[in-house]
Amino acid sequence: MRRDNVMSMQVVSADEHLVESCEFWDDWLPGSLPAAMRDRAPKRVGPGVALDGTTVMRTFTLFPDLVRVSDDAPGATDIDVRVAVQRAAGIDAAIVYPQRAMAMWGIDDHDLRDACFDAYNSWLAAQCSRSGGRLVGVPILSTVHRPERTADAIARLRELGFRTMLLPNYPRDVRYGERDMAPLWSAVEASGLPLDFHISEAPDGNGPGELGSYLMVSFQPFRKLWSYLVFAGIFDRHPGLRVVFAEGGISWIPSALDHADRIHREFHAHLRPMLTHEPSHYWHTHCWATFMDDPRGLDQIDHIGADRVLWASDYPHPEGTHGHTAAVLADVVARVGPVAGAAIAGGNATAVYGLG
Repeated sequence: MRRDNVMSMQVVSADEHLVESCEFWDDWLPGSLPAAMRDRAPKRVGPGVALDGTTVMRTFTLFPDLVRVSDDAPGATDIDVRVAVQRAAGIDAAIVYPQRAMAMWGIDDHDLRDACFDAYNSWLAAQCSRSGGRLVGVPILSTVHRPERTADAIARLRELGFRTMLLPNYPRDVRYGERDMAPLWSAVEASGLPLDFHISEAPDGNGPGELGSYLMVSFQPFRKLWSYLVFAGIFDRHPGLRVVFAEGGISWIPSALDHADRIHREFHAHLRPMLTHEPSHYWHTHCWATFMDDPRGLDQIDHIGADRVLWASDYPHPEGTHGHTAAVLADVVARVGPVAGAAIAGGNATAVYGLG
């Protein structure tokens, strides 16, 4: 299929980022907090974020040149410019994730942290409303330490116009499979909204070669998280749950499914809880993953499922497809065919997120 024909498909980028502007950190965030909390609002410090005077998220401080590429990209913070960038790339809509806001999970005071996330979600809703439906925001669900408040929190997200939500992969002092987390999972399931997990931003500090090793690990982190959700029985207890794993690629999926099914066969009598189905069933029933340019993953699409895959540009990150999106989508169609290609390019995301 020719590139111009490829771009005639509906194209939805299922993973991009809206960089929180200086105006957000300097004005919106402190101005949205209760008066007693304003002097403790997180602050933008150079490429990082300071929480109570401590700079967190080492990605931004260790790799400032890469961070600057994203921050300075056209439309990284300006909605009107971003829409123009989308149009030029042939992208009809994008699912947009936080950039630095996830650093606020490092706030120890849960009242302050929840207020900061509520301020972020309100800011994100205001930004996306200016895009004419082209930017679909992913708000942060902040109730992992207070699962009993999840239903009310999701109701608030709905009021703001959101159609999805984001949880951290490995929150501090929380195990998603524990029984006291049931109110969170029940509320997410009852909402009918898809739940997102995104790759983390936590370099290990390996010295020489740190950037390369960090990128290798951080771009394929979901084997552990997916298997935990499965083997902890979360999908069995919440059969309506829908989960999207963003920016981790898709080439990890076939081996993870094969390995998990083998564990289920060989250790079935010892697994607790015992599963109702083999693990691969939960992937094909509950899960999706996004990718940018993953030819080895696409070569295994029969094992993954073309209906489980969402393409993404990852704008404005330098590892994304900006500048060669049409070529990437042409390769998708060439590898999987026009019907599956159209689903991967936008149809699947439209169905998962309920887009018009």
